[in-house]
Amino acid sequence: MPLPLLSRKKDDDTSTTELTPDPVPTASSGTPVKRRRRPRMLALGIALLVVGALGAWWISDRLSTTSQVVVAAADVPEGQVITADDLTTSDVNVPSGSAVISGSELDSLVGQRTTTSLEQGALLSPSQVSAASVPGEGTAIVGIKVAPGQIPTQNVDPGDPVQIVGTPKSGDDPPSGDAPTVNGTIQALGEPSTDGTYVVDVLVSDDQAGTLTALSATGRIGVILVPEEE
Repeated sequence: MPLPLLSRKKDDDTSTTELTPDPVPTASSGTPVKRRRRPRMLALGIALLVVGALGAWWISDRLSTTSQVVVAAADVPEGQVITADDLTTSDVNVPSGSAVISGSELDSLVGQRTTTSLEQGALLSPSQVSAASVPGEGTAIVGIKVAPGQIPTQNVDPGDPVQIVGTPKSGDDPPSGDAPTVNGTIQALGEPSTDGTYVVDVLVSDDQAGTLTALSATGRIGVILVPEEE
């Protein structure tokens, strides 16, 4: 006859040993939880970055190219005859559609005239030079001799509009009527001589050339700098 199983008891001052399962790691326990990677999405992101960089490079390359162009080697006033020392060439990054002059045309510009003043280092555009002869039809250039006090002391440059007025002799009364006046444009300024006088070339209409020549011969003239006509 089988004997009944007897359970072993421990004294009250001893605790039973219990087996507990290991804790399952969680995000709050400090152990990182592995996430599933998506290699397709990662590859797609890299591909988009590469395509974007290539697109930006292509657009930048199309919008600007490096070319050899003509630039001003020195400050050149308006109306000046261009010399070989006035211009040079430079390799610059020219935006697409810019109006510039190719460096291969440098030699052909010598002898032409500037239609605007040029600043040293500025790129030249076709509109800033002209091969038209000066004086043109219906105009003439008259050289007048001026002394200090007959022309403004501030900078007077080629291309500036002026009025040349006949003046009375020193000590005479001012003329009762209007003084003879000729309108023109400064074409060039000569170097001062030892007595301080110098010659100024003035572009005038051909019907005023005789009057200005006669005024200049008297030595009694005044040059007035006037605003440009709009």
